[in-house]
Amino acid sequence: MKDNLVVKSNDLVIATYTMTTKEKELLLACISQIDSRSDTADISKQTKFTVTVQEMKDLFYKGKSQDNAFRDLEQASNRLFDREVTIKLEGDKWMRTRFVSSVLFNPDSSEVTLAFAEDILPYLTQLKANFTKYKLIEITELSSIHAIRLYELIVMWVNQYQYSKQLDLDDFRYIMGVKDKYKQFGQLRERVIETAISEINENTNYKISVEYRKVKRTYVSLTLKFHKKTLAKLANKSGVLSQDTIESIVNNVQFMNDYNDHPLLSYEGKMNTDIFKREMINIVQREPESFNKKNKGLEAYLPKVKQGR
Repeated sequence: MKDNLVVKSNDLVIATYTMTTKEKELLLACISQIDSRSDTADISKQTKFTVTVQEMKDLFYKGKSQDNAFRDLEQASNRLFDREVTIKLEGDKWMRTRFVSSVLFNPDSSEVTLAFAEDILPYLTQLKANFTKYKLIEITELSSIHAIRLYELIVMWVNQYQYSKQLDLDDFRYIMGVKDKYKQFGQLRERVIETAISEINENTNYKISVEYRKVKRTYVSLTLKFHKKTLAKLANKSGVLSQDTIESIVNNVQFMNDYNDHPLLSYEGKMNTDIFKREMINIVQREPESFNKKNKGLEAYLPKVKQGR
């Protein structure tokens, strides 16, 4: 299960809801069992998904005490049934629904079986475009619900070719599901922003930095900058990756020669230099691990710095 894909519509990624970490882990463990491809069989509200206590231990309790795993799963299943989610629709419309329509906790077999709510299924199945996906194992080391939510947002933004994001603090509170909490900026920064960023930086393949904007004495917005850790050698001393650095690499003639056959390039990208450069700027940032020719790391294509006498 740990290698299963978690796939969600982007509308669900940015939806607002309140949930504990254990509830989120249970939800994701079930979502990862869904084959979300558009050509697969329909999943209905009668389709059941089962997760055992042992599976939750194997996924989320590595290096941690497993004594409370049974209790955690029982409590998470009870609470998850009551959770609702608000999804923004086209125009000014929005929809309130629940994640699941039924939950069965079986203490004898130490497992939970649930069915997803009918209105939530279109955001999890038969997806053709505008969705976010990642392997379940990528978030198993994250212990904060805020870290998990921010990680999903980072993956979504990167898939949309965004490598920085500026948000008003009120918008950030909404998207993180804490719109009615942490009214004081210091609390928001300590308990949500810094906690989530620290966990992601330490336990995932992404590196995030944050800057805050202040008007007079009031903090009003934040800017998140993020990139895959594989690109760490290209970042500056503050850990920030600049677009100019990426552009200097893809403009390198040797880079063009070495990677003109890159599997992620379109046919047009292989035939046209301008399209090659445009596509490569995004490929470098989304899939830096795919540039793996021997002795040809991405940093090898940076302009050589002239040494002073």
